[in-house]
Formats: sequence, structure tokens, C-alpha cells
Amino acid sequence: MVACIRVPWGSVLSMAVAAVAMVLVAAMPARAQTLVRDAEIESIIRTYATPLLRDAGIAPDAVTIRMLADRRLNAFVATGNRLFLFTGLIRKTEQPEALIGVIAHEIGHIAGGHHVRLGDNIETLSTTSILGMLLGTAAGVLVGRPDLGIALGTGMQEAALRNFLAYTRTEEASADAFALKALDREGLPATGLLDFMHEMENQTALSIESQSPYLRTHPLTRDRIQAVEAHLARVPQDGRAVPAEWRNLHARMLAKLDGFLLRPGEALRLYKDRDDIPGRYARAIAHYRAVELDPALGLIDGLIADEPDNPYFHELKGQMLFESSRVRESLGSYERAVALAPNEPLLRVALAHAQIESGDDALLTPAQDNLRNALSRDGNNALAWRLLAQAYGRAGDTAQADYAMAETALRSGEYDRALFHVERAETQLKRGSPTWLRLQDIRGEAERRKDDG
Repeated sequence: MVACIRVPWGSVLSMAVAAVAMVLVAAMPARAQTLVRDAEIESIIRTYATPLLRDAGIAPDAVTIRMLADRRLNAFVATGNRLFLFTGLIRKTEQPEALIGVIAHEIGHIAGGHHVRLGDNIETLSTTSILGMLLGTAAGVLVGRPDLGIALGTGMQEAALRNFLAYTRTEEASADAFALKALDREGLPATGLLDFMHEMENQTALSIESQSPYLRTHPLTRDRIQAVEAHLARVPQDGRAVPAEWRNLHARMLAKLDGFLLRPGEALRLYKDRDDIPGRYARAIAHYRAVELDPALGLIDGLIADEPDNPYFHELKGQMLFESSRVRESLGSYERAVALAPNEPLLRVALAHAQIESGDDALLTPAQDNLRNALSRDGNNALAWRLLAQAYGRAGDTAQADYAMAETALRSGEYDRALFHVERAETQLKRGSPTWLRLQDIRGEAERRKDDG
């Protein structure tokens, strides 16, 4: 799993430098937002979304799912079929039905073409002021420098963001109608959507500043609630239920988020009486974040003994060892994770990172193979490109190293640096070769974005 931030204590919703699971700042400001990557959680959300996307005639693989680390409740879709969920919204849903209802509603926005205009590249979201306000620390995240990021601040920024993300009442009603029909066709309960609406309705009496941003960007009217209530009255929900496995997945997702987003002591207290898998999972992460490696490893080893074929448990153990400077010991765990889930690009990036940091030059070629495999599925992963440049450089292939650095810089919004590496790489490559031609594309894109920005 790969995340987007590196902090001293590491973690598992790995953020863009740690190349593992998830990394988040324990006391993140309430209005700071960070792009988060986690293979397990993205997979769970995709499990929920896949039948609804197919119902809409949208290929599931054509939709990008991303999380923003923000404790408030919000979600939106952007051009390029990108679905963004705030971690606060996910954590608010104790059961999967409510989150599935929100996802169905957001897919309704995709199906209806109600996209927020965020440009073409998810990894360069910080290239305009409004997107900088939206993502906060994203710019720093992508280059491994979270200190470069900014947090949301003034009322003027909040107002601009609210207007930027807001859907019309007609669009909201249309998305509701899609969600209800899609849930019906898939035999999934629609009660979660109504429960979520009631949760938002309870906030309408609050001041604008105190309301959830979901309420402010997704106008909630009594007509919308009544339409959903009328639908549920017409369409019996008895006998409808989400698959039992989804409840298990949901509990693990919440435990993982709690382990990384809550202060370690708070997470340990919350899960102290839970000896089930989610409880031990949360405590393993909390102990790790508290730099208590022995109990953390004891818990994760116990989880692996219970589920030896769970790639995410092996990944977490790999991250614990990697971030504790036991890089060579981490390799076996990462290798096992990739063997169990070979199509998860974030796991391959994590393994490649460990292979590069091991200091063993014999592992540079396998690292390159893993990174190219990951990029074939997740081509906008700036960390993967940066690690690939490092692997090429260590192997003495300066042309490919400069090419990979050009790709990294393009995705980090550093267009002058991208052009610098394009010029260096193209002098070392055969004119007209595939990589040389790609460099011309990078040059054109960097120059266009530089002029626009």
C-alpha cells in the first residue's frame, strides 16, 4: 500500500513517501486535507461501488477512488470519473449501508455528468489556487515534503470551496433517483441513504460554520428526504441486506482508520475490550504508532496466524519493520503481500521501496520490474515514478532516470523541473524511440500547464 505523507512514526494507510500502508499526522488540523492512498480501503470501497457502477453502465476500472484525510463529512466526484471520500465520512458510517447509500448517490452524479472540474490529472490537483485550498497538503505530499502543504483557512476560502463543490438541487434530486433505482436493481437496502439524510438534517439548525461540508455542498431539502421516504414506502426493504462479508470488511476498514487517525492512546482505549480481528488490527496499528514495536508485531503475527493469506496483514508487518529500519527483514513480508495480491499496485510500490532501500544492488532489477508493473495500473503514482528514477540511477541508467524524474516532476506540478529532465533525457535517447516520443508529450504537457498556471 502506498500513502501520501511520511511522518516520523510511519503507519499503514501508507501515504506517498512511505510506500506502504497509511501515514497520517496524529493531530492533523481540523481543516487540513491530505490525499491518502491505501490498497485495502480502496479495495473495500471499490467492492461496494462495483455493482452500482455496472448498473450505471460504467466500467468499474474506469473510476478512480481516492480518500482525503479530513475528519469532516464530505464526498464529491470530479472529471475523469474520480470519486473522493473524506475519511470523516467513512468513519461516521458504523455500518456499510449508509456509506453504500452515499456512494450510490455520488455515482449518480457521475452518471448524470455533474462533475466538479478538477482538470485531467489527479496527481496535480494543487496546480490552481482553488485546488490548493481543496487538497491542502497535496503539493507537499506528492514530492515527499508534507511541510510544503497548506491547510484550509479563511472564511473566504471556505466560501469559495463551498461554491466550487456545490451541486444544484436538481442535480441532487437526480443523483438520489439514480441511487434508489440502482440499489433496488442490485437488491441492496436503500435505508442507509435515508439514515444519512436524517443525519444531515439534524445539522440544518447549526450555523453554517458548524455544519458538515457535505450538507453545504450537497443541498438537502425536505423534498429530497420525502422522495426517499416515499420510495421506501413503495418498495419493501424486508429481506434486503448487504453481503455478510461486507460487514466484516467495513469493521476492518473502520478499525484501520481509527488506528491511524486517532491518537494511539485513544485507539487503544476504544478497542481495549475487543479481541476480534478488527479490535486486534486497530491495536496493532496504535501500538506501532506509539513506537511500541514488540506488542505491535505480536498482534500482527497473531492476525497473520489467523489469516495467513491476507495480503494486508503481511503488508502492515512489512511496514512496521521497514519504518523501524529493519528493511531487510521487511522484504519477506512485502514479497508475501505481493504474491497474495499481485495486481495491487500499491503493494508492489511498497515492495520496490524496500528492495531499493535494502542496499542490495541485485534487487534493483526486481524493484524496477515491480514499479513498472505498478505504473501500468496506476500511472499517475508520483512516488512510484520517483522510486523508479532512483532505481535507474543506482543502476547507472541515467537516461531512464531522467525520464522517470520528468514523469515525477510533471505529476508533482514542478513543470520547470520536468522540462529540465526532459532536456537531459532526450539527449541520451535515440530520436524517435518510444521513450523519446513520450518525452515530447511530457514537454508539451509541462509547457501547457506552466502557461495555464
